[in-house]
Amino acid sequence: MEENSRWIPVKNNKTSSDVRCQQMHCGTAVRPSRDDDNGTQLTCTDNVTVELTGRCYGVVQVKVNGLTHPVCASAWTQAEADVVCNELNCGTAISHEAQKSKLQGIMDHVSCLGSESSLWHCRAMHEDGLRCSSKAYVVCAGSVSVRLEDGPGKCAGRLEIQYEGRWKQVYEQNWTDTNSNTVCKQMNCGNKHLSPHRDKFIHGSGDFLTKTVECNTEASTIHECFPNNPKGPSKSEAVGITCEEHKVVFLKGDDSCSGTVGIEHGDHTYWLSGSNGTWDQDTANAVCQQKHCGKASAFSASVLDNDTKIDVWDKSYNCSSDTKSLFECDTQTQSSDHNDTIATVNCSGKVTIELTNKCWGTVNVCVDGKCGGVCEDTWTDSKSVMLCKELGCGDTVFRANNQPGERPVMLVKSLYTTKQTTRLTQCNFVMNVENKTTCKSAYVVCSGSVKPRFITSRDKCSGNVELSYEGEWLPMCMNGLKEKELQDTICEELDCGQAEKTVDYFGPKPAGGRVISQLNCSTDDAKSLSACPPVFKNDICTLAGLQCKNLRKMTVSETCRGAVSVYSNGRLSAVSAEGWTETEGQRLCRDLQCGGFKSKKVYNTSQELSFWDRSIRCENDTNNIWDCEKPATASQRQQLIIECQDKPNVTLSERCHGAVKINGTEVCNSHWDMSYSHLLCQEQMCSNAVVNVFTDPKPNADYYHISCDDFHHELGQCKRVQGKCNGQLVSVYCVGNVKFKTNKTCGGQLLVNYRNNWERICPLNFSPAFKEKLCQKLGCNGHNDSTVRSDNKEKVTLETALECSADHNDIEHCVIEKRCQGFRPAEIYCNGYKLPPMILEVSKTSTTLINLVVGLVIVLLIIIAVPICIVKNGKNIMNIPARLLSRKEVECESGEFEEIGKTANEMEDFSHGKAEVIMEHDAQSTSSFPYDDIDEAVEAQLLTSQGATSDASRDNYRREDALDQGDDGEIYEVDDPLENYDDIEASPEITPIKAEVYDRPKTTCEGGAVTPPGLVQGDVQ
Repeated sequence: MEENSRWIPVKNNKTSSDVRCQQMHCGTAVRPSRDDDNGTQLTCTDNVTVELTGRCYGVVQVKVNGLTHPVCASAWTQAEADVVCNELNCGTAISHEAQKSKLQGIMDHVSCLGSESSLWHCRAMHEDGLRCSSKAYVVCAGSVSVRLEDGPGKCAGRLEIQYEGRWKQVYEQNWTDTNSNTVCKQMNCGNKHLSPHRDKFIHGSGDFLTKTVECNTEASTIHECFPNNPKGPSKSEAVGITCEEHKVVFLKGDDSCSGTVGIEHGDHTYWLSGSNGTWDQDTANAVCQQKHCGKASAFSASVLDNDTKIDVWDKSYNCSSDTKSLFECDTQTQSSDHNDTIATVNCSGKVTIELTNKCWGTVNVCVDGKCGGVCEDTWTDSKSVMLCKELGCGDTVFRANNQPGERPVMLVKSLYTTKQTTRLTQCNFVMNVENKTTCKSAYVVCSGSVKPRFITSRDKCSGNVELSYEGEWLPMCMNGLKEKELQDTICEELDCGQAEKTVDYFGPKPAGGRVISQLNCSTDDAKSLSACPPVFKNDICTLAGLQCKNLRKMTVSETCRGAVSVYSNGRLSAVSAEGWTETEGQRLCRDLQCGGFKSKKVYNTSQELSFWDRSIRCENDTNNIWDCEKPATASQRQQLIIECQDKPNVTLSERCHGAVKINGTEVCNSHWDMSYSHLLCQEQMCSNAVVNVFTDPKPNADYYHISCDDFHHELGQCKRVQGKCNGQLVSVYCVGNVKFKTNKTCGGQLLVNYRNNWERICPLNFSPAFKEKLCQKLGCNGHNDSTVRSDNKEKVTLETALECSADHNDIEHCVIEKRCQGFRPAEIYCNGYKLPPMILEVSKTSTTLINLVVGLVIVLLIIIAVPICIVKNGKNIMNIPARLLSRKEVECESGEFEEIGKTANEMEDFSHGKAEVIMEHDAQSTSSFPYDDIDEAVEAQLLTSQGATSDASRDNYRREDALDQGDDGEIYEVDDPLENYDDIEASPEITPIKAEVYDRPKTTCEGGAVTPPGLVQGDVQ
């Protein structure tokens, strides 16, 4: 009974038992009450218990006779919460709240003194079905616990606090050493171990605690550390703790699973006693299983010398056969020989740690017959360095740019070293039991993983430089390879001596991706690329190639067949046929890109040959012929001759000109040289090359890239590779495609065709002998120095010239591509040159007037002449009716009649003279004797020679003269600023003729021709 806020026992109760039960909301009395020394004892009919929805936490409920009812929280304080927690043996309440919810409860407005044995005894409104807007919630101390997870022992790991039935991580922000001490004390691990370095433990997967944890120095359990302030810290790393009592077992020896048994406790190292009384098979098995090394196959004790000063662990253990850890065994009293010996063991298992790609990749651990990855959370650079050294992969670590695309099974959560650890296999492992933890795998790139290579397969010690990094072969920028010391390092690592020079990158440029822009060597005289971490970039740069002093190249005397030689030290040496089989032949033919091996034979000669001082012996699996090189010198002094099955088809798309193709695929100009063009033209029986022409490639097509050596004389011998073309495609025009002509018969402007169009050329600078050769080439029987120069003064820009030296025998070889601007095109006049026919110069403005005048004159002449002739003839008929005209008179008379009609026709023709000039200009392409036909008629010479008919000559003159007409058909003159240029021969002077209208001269009966006015006798031939 409550009196003055105190509960006191009821004695000598006069109230009936039923009433008392009803006052306590417990139904009715089961039996009458009875009194004893402790007061009145009463048993009621209702069964009432107070519960929480969770173990020591949750919503407060009251179960009455099997029916559960919530407790309303209209007035819910710490006192009521404490009563609930005490009633349930859950300690004190560390948190309480009124959770909003519309419900029907059984208690409301609860008010406890704190000394009640049950919430049901507190003052409250008791009624089934009470309507309320909140429910009571409480967290008791009994629901809060701590543990250290994913550490190498029970006293070290990631802190997790069990709160509201769930294990939660704790944010490191605002966490104090005092809090850590409280955790360690609660776990019987002493205080927090004071270490200069922060322990790292794997990240957990659970939620974080949102409550503030603040412990004072007196706190012994974590539930004492929750203040009333509910606000938690901001997000940060999880708390990890290593306590003073943390200890681990290790094995010191050369093997991962054998050696002397040691114990590291804090900063001290101890050794396990090998006393006969305690060191037995079961204890040895416990050590092996704790180290994940199976069971003990042998164990022994090492006797300590009196001078040996070591600390022996002060505990002895008594282990059972199924114990998994030494520290789980019972301790026992030390024997008398405890400090005389130390324990050693050989376990049956083995632990290995490797990288998936030898010197780089995912860390792979094999333990207890299982293999898998290691979580990267606790992996450190120091572990990476130790692993790289252990694997013989260098002593530094490079930055990883990639991550494994496929996650392996995570076998190990983390591994921990001791002060005695020299190999990672000696670490203590935290295993991923039942594969519950998911994480990223530890990934390492050792400095020794960076390896150089030359990508070309047919040459040794020369080619494009590439470095292997994380399994990817990356090209190097030329700027990053400019240091001679770095060049030497690359050549020496490839067993190629020192560097000789950098060379251009051969073949298509890689499409996008990374390149190595430079290597940051730690010292100027770095002897290994492991001291040179690379720097990457994605920008475009000039890529590098390198040639070393031990350069060697293997070649055959012809394309895909012939005598085999090796080029080294600047000279070719014969390769002996000794030891060559089909295997070696197949390898060489593939390297030469000549298909498979066909046959071999030896070259017998009395000539003294210089033989290569090495030999070739191939195994079945080789990358190139140089993998077969052996140091032994062949004793047989007969040179090998080999023939391969295929031969590349090197062609031009047209006869002596066109696109360069290899097996039907065009060639990129990335490495093309004019000397290659000469080789190709000679191979096509077209003499040398005149010019290269370049066209744009298709963006997605592959083309050949080609590179030749000085000792190659056929393009098929050169190395080639297919790929995208970042430059242009090559077309070649050979001397065999060169043709000459002049724009008039045996003279005028000189034209050349060597790239499929006729071009005028720069002024000639020829000796008389070469002019003579040129005229002979034109089929014109020699040069004519006496011909008067042309008065054509046109100045143009020209793209072609003829440059001949005394060594030139053929004019075709003198053609070169050369630009000259502001010069008059070259002219030449040979024997047989003929003047063009007279062309009347008529202006457009006078054409109509002339036609009208001519027409009127013709009409007047007809009107006057017809009556006169009629009258005259009439008289003659009357006077001499019987006289016959003589043959001459008949011809004369006939001529006069014909002249009248003919004059009229000629006037009509003359009136259309202007139109005929235009028609001849326009009709040039439809001539029945084009230049190509003339070429055939004179056996590939381009001009009509003296033997042509005069009519054909006049036709040709008209066609060629059309070259000098304007677009509108007018005849024009061009002043010649180089009229006195010594090397340019002018056409014969032709006095411009002005159009004049005149009466046709009367034809004499003798048929004598009258010279047209304006021309001097002898001007027309």
